[in-house]
Amino acid sequence: MMSKLFLSFTFFALLFLNAKSQDTVKVSTLAGLDNNAEKFYNSGISKFASKNFQGAIADFNQAITMNPKFDKAFYNRGIVKLEMKDVKGAIDDYSQAITLNDSCSTCYFSRAQAKYSLGDKAGAATDYSSTIQKNPNHAQAYYYRGGIMFEQKEYKSAVTDFDNAIRLKPDYAYAYNDRGSAKREMEDYDGAAADYKKATELKPDLAFAYTNLGSALRKKEDFKAAISAYDQAIKIKATYLSYNNRGSARYDAEDFKGAIEDFTSAIKLKSDYSIAYNNRGAAKFKLKDYKGAIEDYDKAIQLNIQYGYAYLNRGMAKELIRDQQGACKDWQQAVTLGIEHGKTYLQDCK
Repeated sequence: MMSKLFLSFTFFALLFLNAKSQDTVKVSTLAGLDNNAEKFYNSGISKFASKNFQGAIADFNQAITMNPKFDKAFYNRGIVKLEMKDVKGAIDDYSQAITLNDSCSTCYFSRAQAKYSLGDKAGAATDYSSTIQKNPNHAQAYYYRGGIMFEQKEYKSAVTDFDNAIRLKPDYAYAYNDRGSAKREMEDYDGAAADYKKATELKPDLAFAYTNLGSALRKKEDFKAAISAYDQAIKIKATYLSYNNRGSARYDAEDFKGAIEDFTSAIKLKSDYSIAYNNRGAAKFKLKDYKGAIEDYDKAIQLNIQYGYAYLNRGMAKELIRDQQGACKDWQQAVTLGIEHGKTYLQDCK
């Protein structure tokens, strides 16, 4: 089972610092920002830093009341609202900040992330594009937009965005990993493996990058190297996916006993993992433990009644214990669930 793209999605609370330290904030009272508004603004920044979110909101409210065109107060109030899980309120504040200052790339970026968290991927992509338009050197905007392109299966566009993220930030390990995943979807397994390796070199504790590397190497049928990559992933952080994937590589390498050990480890970590039960059944089948295989297929189907391949595999095991009727029934169910290969076996059924 191949692991999917990893997006290191986080909210970036990029506050504008103390107003007195930034000449863009230090506006004269003729522009609508008097000393009291500035004081409330600075107090709001300090309260946010100390995690007094309600107090920060109150201070930004006062600053905005005194100066309704105080774009940075709107932006930072949005940051606080985001911390308080008021995502829609944060978006409203970011939008007001953008209305007052359309050149604020950080405002577009923060609004994009907030929109993404609400599932508005189209809106997020548009805002990431605006971020890039306002600030062509914004590596993270390219990276996150690339992630959306990946989710929409626009892999070439995703690769282009990850390329730009890496160009601007050469040590961007997550961008290398995710570009590798896009290349893997495009069946460029050499390119994918190279990107995953680079990600692990830049950030050796990225267990998922080693897992992804293993998946790319499996596609290249370099099973020994794939197993080694999964070994490293498990060493860093053992998960049911990493055990399942290493088990699959061992299965490919015809180490069926080792595969069974890994699938069993995956099941211990996730007892309802139907895929591991099916895979362990397949390894047992290879060792001619047909009854044991059927038991695992039974469990896989119990956990996922729509698991077509488990029906197909169970049918083959039943045939070998001379349960032809049961085998035909399973193959028919596999075909019903969309497994066309089951039709080949159904030819032997009356």
